[in-house]
Amino acid sequence: MVKHSWLLTITALVGAGSLTGLVSLRSVAQTPEQQQMWDAQHAQALIEEKAAAERLAREREARKADPMAWVRTLNPMEAGGWQFRAVANDGAWADYSTDHQIKRSGKIVTVWLRQEYAEMQVSSDNRYMSVVEKVQYNCAKHLQRPLLVIYYSKNNIQGGEQTEEADPKEAPWNAIVPGARDEYNFSWACAQKPAK
Repeated sequence: MVKHSWLLTITALVGAGSLTGLVSLRSVAQTPEQQQMWDAQHAQALIEEKAAAERLAREREARKADPMAWVRTLNPMEAGGWQFRAVANDGAWADYSTDHQIKRSGKIVTVWLRQEYAEMQVSSDNRYMSVVEKVQYNCAKHLQRPLLVIYYSKNNIQGGEQTEEADPKEAPWNAIVPGARDEYNFSWACAQKPAK
């Protein structure tokens, strides 16, 4: 009967949306030692969170002061033909391209691009620090479309990976935004000749 009334009390508090009731139930259900341990763990978590935020702020300031210092920590992966192309002013990302596997058919050119990120990127489906894209450009119409995107959980195309592939017959073309890094990549890709 005691067990049943305890369950009814919790159910009533949850049903009524009484958070203060649940908090007081938690403190009643805990011994002073448990509460003290919980408080200590909570305080430690706050200290660690603050230290991590301060470390991140220092890292961002250092990257902003010298973006290339971070780029030099990345593997250039020269065996894959990767060449450094650009870095963000604040050192948040770096772009690479490769002359391997360039394909051209008339005004359409297909190339591989690589982006590295200084901090974990989070989207609805992925968490990643490195991305490789197979991109097609229409050099006559100033359009682009990704055909294949591979997300890596670590820099230098390492760690777990997740792939998104588009059907070339259905993949939509997107305009090249003037002055953006897409235009920079577009100009480079359209100037390339396929390997003999």
